[in-house]
Amino acid sequence: MVESAEYRCELEQKKSAYALLSSLFLTLPDEELVGSLQALAATPASGDVGMHEIERYARERQGQPVEETLAELARDRVHLMRGVNKNELRPPYESLYVSSPAQGTLGSLNRFYAESGCRMSDDVKDSPDQIGVEFAFMEHLLSEELAALDEGDADRAEEAARTRERFLSQHLGRWAYEYAKEMKAAAQTGFYRGIAVMIMEAA
Repeated sequence: MVESAEYRCELEQKKSAYALLSSLFLTLPDEELVGSLQALAATPASGDVGMHEIERYARERQGQPVEETLAELARDRVHLMRGVNKNELRPPYESLYVSSPAQGTLGSLNRFYAESGCRMSDDVKDSPDQIGVEFAFMEHLLSEELAALDEGDADRAEEAARTRERFLSQHLGRWAYEYAKEMKAAAQTGFYRGIAVMIMEAA
């Protein structure tokens, strides 16, 4: 198990990315998000492709009323995440993207969650195979690995890393890229195009 500062930094960056992606799929756009975009518009351009797309959108919306930006983001979110579109974009549920029977997919996911001591929050009114839930689980596993490293527990850190690799190979990594590619083509805002690129990079 590598425990270098560089490795920890990489884990922290992945954790932050998964936390952001999870929140965007599990919660509605709000004024705080628009405020973050307004702040982003004033920062130097990023070299990251997905973030560059988001920054460009932020600059385009600079000076526009918050309510208008919120309404635009909300429309695009429904279009991309609820199957309400003309592009036949499937909503972001694993069972719609893999050939396995839906019950088998959900059963496997629930086992992963239960074995790692996780359960669906009462606040989440969605299926275990929604991409935001899977992103949240990845964030949890990264948090577990970082905590174990901080405590000097190499075995627990390695177990969390192995679980993360298995979860990617058996679940998230099998379908998230395909969804993100379709999402990028269907997105009506630069914000969600940038998010799609971020997913493609993370999957």
